[in-house]
Amino acid sequence: MNAYGLWLYIRKHNSLTPILKQTAELTVTRVMEQPSRRNKNQDKYEDILHAAKRLFSEQGYEKTSVRQIVQQANTSMGNLYFYFPNKLSILKTICKTYINILRDQIPKIHALSLSPEFGFALDLKIGYINTLENPRLFPLWLVIRKIPEIHRFSLENKKIRLKTFFGDQFEEDELETLAMAIQGIADSFYEQKGAGRIDLSAVNPAYKIIDYSLRLLGYAPSRIDHVIQGVENYIKQNNITVGEYFKN
Repeated sequence: MNAYGLWLYIRKHNSLTPILKQTAELTVTRVMEQPSRRNKNQDKYEDILHAAKRLFSEQGYEKTSVRQIVQQANTSMGNLYFYFPNKLSILKTICKTYINILRDQIPKIHALSLSPEFGFALDLKIGYINTLENPRLFPLWLVIRKIPEIHRFSLENKKIRLKTFFGDQFEEDELETLAMAIQGIADSFYEQKGAGRIDLSAVNPAYKIIDYSLRLLGYAPSRIDHVIQGVENYIKQNNITVGEYFKN
């Protein structure tokens, strides 16, 4: 019996004493109000995350204060600290959502039944469209990648991606080593781009990471060139751009 059904039962049966009836009705009322309260709490939580995400993207993590997040979210300091102990915990929550979206993308790309190297490269490229190549979010990713907990989470994505597209081609210990190496390649290009050491008119960092990663996996340069061109064509034909959650 749901809360509403229980309420009707109480109203129809006079065998309950007045005090017991009043207590039961009060209990049911509270139960019926809980979903609404939960929804409001969830809205406050999401408002805080949305405000923080916008501020972090616009002015940087370091320059954003907790007070600014509170003002942007139209809430109170008490509400913010009820959900998050500090600013870093807000950033970690946002980051995990980003990375989970990228993780959920892996089986979707795999379901396209492309060759392992093509699927692997396409999945990486779409991820980089949302991060490395996203001018609004890139500065934040420079901060994100330096958080050990998030770095480990990202590394796990690399392992899942390798396992998904290449199956049992690699042993477990080899999989770990390859994931760490590919993570290192990506970290290097993020840092170089952040420091302005890459001529973006001549070099596409995302495709360079894909190139080096596929070389690491044993693919010949000619095959890699073919894969990268295929990925570029696929991106254009399907008009793949920055995902909605990564925009604001």
